[in-house]
Amino acid sequence: MRPGFKASGEAAWFRRWVEVPKTLHGYDLTGTRIWFRFQASANGPMPQIIYFNGNRVALGDDLEPIVLVDKAKPGDKILIAVKLMQTVDQKTFGNAEFKIDFTEDRPNPDDLRKEFLSAAVLVPSLSTNQQGDEATLEKAIHAVDLKALDSADQSKFDASLKAAASDLESLKQLLKQATFHLTGNSHIDAAWLWPWTETVDVVKRTFSTALQLMNEYPNYTYTQSAAAYNYWMATKYPNINNEIKKRIKEGRWEIVGGMWVEPDLNMPSGEATARSILLGKRFYKQEYGVDVRIGWNPDSFGYNWQLPQIYKKSGIDYFVTQKMTWNDTNQLPFKLFWWESPDGSKVLTYFPHDYANGNLNPVRLSDDMAVARKRSPGMLNMMDLYGIGDHGGGPTRAILDEGEHWAQPDKIVPNYQFGTAQSYFSTVEKQIAPESPEWDYFKMMKGYTPPPTPANGQIAIPTWKTEMYFEYHRGVMTTQAQHKWNMRHSEMWALNAEKYASLAWLDGKSYPNDELTDAWRTITFNDFHDLAAGSGIGIIYKEAQEQFDKTHLETDKISQDSLKTIAARINTKAAGDVPVLVFNPLAWERSDWFEVSVQMPNATPNGVSVLDTKNQVLPSLVLSSDKSTNTYKLLVLAKNVPSMGYAVLHVVPGEKAFTSDLKVNGLTLENSLLRVTVDKTTGCITSIFDKKTNFESLASGACGNELQAFKDLPKEYDAWNIDPGTLDVPPAKLTEADSVELVEKGPARASVRVTRHWQNSKFVQEIQLAAYSDEVNIVNDIDWHETHILLKAAFPLAASSDKATYEIPYGSIERPTTRNNSWDKAQFEVPALRWADLGDGQHGFSLINDSKYGYDDAGNVLRLSLLRSPTWPDPDADRGHQHFSFALYPHGGDWKQALTVRHGYDYNYKLKAVQVEAHAGTLPLEHSFVTVKPENVVLTAMKKAEDSNALVLHMYEWAGKQANVEVTLPSGATSATETNLLEQPEGPGLSVENGRLTVPIHPYEILALKVDYSQK
Repeated sequence: MRPGFKASGEAAWFRRWVEVPKTLHGYDLTGTRIWFRFQASANGPMPQIIYFNGNRVALGDDLEPIVLVDKAKPGDKILIAVKLMQTVDQKTFGNAEFKIDFTEDRPNPDDLRKEFLSAAVLVPSLSTNQQGDEATLEKAIHAVDLKALDSADQSKFDASLKAAASDLESLKQLLKQATFHLTGNSHIDAAWLWPWTETVDVVKRTFSTALQLMNEYPNYTYTQSAAAYNYWMATKYPNINNEIKKRIKEGRWEIVGGMWVEPDLNMPSGEATARSILLGKRFYKQEYGVDVRIGWNPDSFGYNWQLPQIYKKSGIDYFVTQKMTWNDTNQLPFKLFWWESPDGSKVLTYFPHDYANGNLNPVRLSDDMAVARKRSPGMLNMMDLYGIGDHGGGPTRAILDEGEHWAQPDKIVPNYQFGTAQSYFSTVEKQIAPESPEWDYFKMMKGYTPPPTPANGQIAIPTWKTEMYFEYHRGVMTTQAQHKWNMRHSEMWALNAEKYASLAWLDGKSYPNDELTDAWRTITFNDFHDLAAGSGIGIIYKEAQEQFDKTHLETDKISQDSLKTIAARINTKAAGDVPVLVFNPLAWERSDWFEVSVQMPNATPNGVSVLDTKNQVLPSLVLSSDKSTNTYKLLVLAKNVPSMGYAVLHVVPGEKAFTSDLKVNGLTLENSLLRVTVDKTTGCITSIFDKKTNFESLASGACGNELQAFKDLPKEYDAWNIDPGTLDVPPAKLTEADSVELVEKGPARASVRVTRHWQNSKFVQEIQLAAYSDEVNIVNDIDWHETHILLKAAFPLAASSDKATYEIPYGSIERPTTRNNSWDKAQFEVPALRWADLGDGQHGFSLINDSKYGYDDAGNVLRLSLLRSPTWPDPDADRGHQHFSFALYPHGGDWKQALTVRHGYDYNYKLKAVQVEAHAGTLPLEHSFVTVKPENVVLTAMKKAEDSNALVLHMYEWAGKQANVEVTLPSGATSATETNLLEQPEGPGLSVENGRLTVPIHPYEILALKVDYSQK
């Protein structure tokens, strides 16, 4: 059996007799201690039981080395039997490793070998006299008498080892210039190939081990992220938590990350990421009295460009990740560097070599140091993260023993220094050279030059001014579509509930802080990188669905109760007998369609109509009705609903005519803004004509909304990866429709239903155009039963450029549409939030979605990824019914002029409508509580402050323009303060006059305000 041998996921036995030889390559093993370790992997925990001569000697996951014989005697025989228990994935045999502890009365040949190798790697990097120092090393190596070993002359061989060590001693001072800063940690996946309930036990065992090892190793420090894990210990295992508190006070247990878990950092909204930090840092402060300054997310799959600003505005100054070293095409040639957001915020960022190093071998560390010094010239202090990860474990005795061994002053290797991550950053930040050349992907495509070697004692580092795009796990934006839908919608449920609850709080209703905190804990937990990525086993998504369902019920109740409180103050009786409250959760006036269910007091045989506050008939459509209860589900167009406010409409009996700009001619749908044509045979959209600019948005002869199915067979990491070249192979094009029929023809909405089947799946799309709408809505119902297929919707456009724009958390980013070099070729599938836009500045096209995150562009084609169908680790991922929507928004000018940002929010944050009772009140039929101007600033959140009687508002500037933000506030505001994202004051107070305040905002800035209400 050789390394790489495969076994199934079932239990497997491995057995072999071993005998201690008389000599090992001529070396007498008498008296040595021999260790044994069996190495195997299974993409998750590797439980094993080890027997020596029939006696069980070890049981557990990923076992560290155990003593085979303590004082070896030639001829000793041992029967080794290893049972590998059942695993999620098939097992891969790595190695059966034997390690020798040489007797103390003889020089250690293995130590000397590692010292030779370490020096060989580092002398060229550290030496100012490379030729002379390499000659010294050669002399030391040649001093070893291998012939004496061949003849089994132990004393002569030992003497030669002592002579070689003496020669090597002259290099000791050179090597001791460098320091290996050793930071123990354990990466723990909150849910992946196991459910979160198992992770609770993983955390308990890992933390208990770390605490025990601190009793045994006084130099050992432990670093851990994810507040949820400490929350489990505090609430379930208080004794463990109390021990952690003691070690934190000693400075040996370090809290990093600051987030609730280690989330994905592309797909959650900016608000979700900010809330994860708010939850995490508040818990750490309350429970342990510590603040967190280090962002820690080593294993998520790419990092959005606004993350440095989110970190800085949350009191985090540093960032650690190693995942970018997994890139499949290009390496970001950095070790230590500044990472800068578009607003200018910077965090000092560090790339360790992995996060789960299972040894402290000086040869490995020296190799890493040599690379680090090339990427960060002048670096002499390198942080190394060691400890078993994923399923927990952390540092082991074997690793710590190795580190303690090499930390002894007589070893001719760099210094070994155990310490926390913060102590590392506090040291190196003082050594950074002032000049820092700036780079981004567009500059990197032309070739990279490392920063010049700095003055002695300084470290030269670059500044990276863009996102960190991960060139590997590109499929994670699409896998497990329902979880993605839940991520997007749960953010909206919670944010809207906060807005409504805040206004109800100002009316005297208690604020449901505990319930909303619980909702955000659920939301941010399920943003964990493997959960969000869709890369886990099926059970974790069933559990997540239950959690999201609970969150939906809780936040919906908060919203409903809060809106009732607001409605109680409105003179709804002025609207008529059947008033409908329509609330706009966004901070700009908008006209939009909404759905509402109403129950009429009496039978209405001639249907119903909806009137606005001026008694004008609004466009509406009855979606369904129940005559037995006089209930109607309506689709209604509300016009000019006030910013973060409401309008009270009313429903009356009888179908009344309303003005409509919508008309239908065959399969052409047309209103005053757009004309859309669908082909009767293929179901393709053959024309999207923008009447505002008199421009055809689709390329000549194009099939718009073409469903394309790509063979999607990753070489590894099935649920994670879309491999390079996947999109280069022509896809199957689903352009044969079973039926294309007009199913709605106005006057409120017109809709063409396209039905297709392909292989094992069925596709139903409704292409909808509503009266007065400047968007085409496409509603998808897909019965998906494919395997290893990637489904996309493609739009070949008439206007394009060499860059497309994508929405990211709190902002946007430009990415190349070209494929001219390895860097732009690698970005063939990219993440985005609500929209992507491609155009030439005169005309453009925004592709807006309600729950998707994967896009691609190439030349003039913009595509949205709809579904994937991997088989590992969840063989049933996404099979079954899928329902989602996306919208097409052709426009004049660029995306900024077209207000695509607002369109993305409008499409996701629907108007909220509820039937209310008719009663008297002091508020009018229309009212705005909050407005934010100018239009290049978006209000993303409004909530009650955590610790005071104040409202907190979050907003960001998206167009890259300096502005003075004018905010109109709910009545009663007394003063305001600019804060960070932790609600801590920053800067002087702001004056509030007549419910208004003005505050400057910088280009691309995230701005937080706290507004005081003293009467509360």
